[in-house]
Amino acid sequence: MLFTRTAALVWAGLSVVLALQWSMELSMVGFPDGYITPFATATRPLLGILTAACMAQGLYFMFTVLFGKTMKAITLGLQILVAAILTVAPVLIVKDCPRSNTCSTAYEAFTNTMMDDGAGG
Repeated sequence: MLFTRTAALVWAGLSVVLALQWSMELSMVGFPDGYITPFATATRPLLGILTAACMAQGLYFMFTVLFGKTMKAITLGLQILVAAILTVAPVLIVKDCPRSNTCSTAYEAFTNTMMDDGAGG
């Protein structure tokens, strides 16, 4: 029981910290010169939704530990796995997309525009 509570609190803390970091990064898009790349414009709504979902799942795990009933380790592990797949993994994929040839090609085919993430000279 102590292990599951600790694991849930660690995941909750990590989720809240990630959501706050991603929120700060979203608020700093375009800094310092004000230029917002087409890639940032296209991915901003998705990243905003995923950031809010990460914060919500962090709060869910925190309240579950503090006010909920006990859960089995396997149940908690599955919940954390699903939460990570639905919130953290997509954000990491979107953030890494400009450096991935496969993702850049898919982005260009889907949007019919060149990948412009602001990198370059």
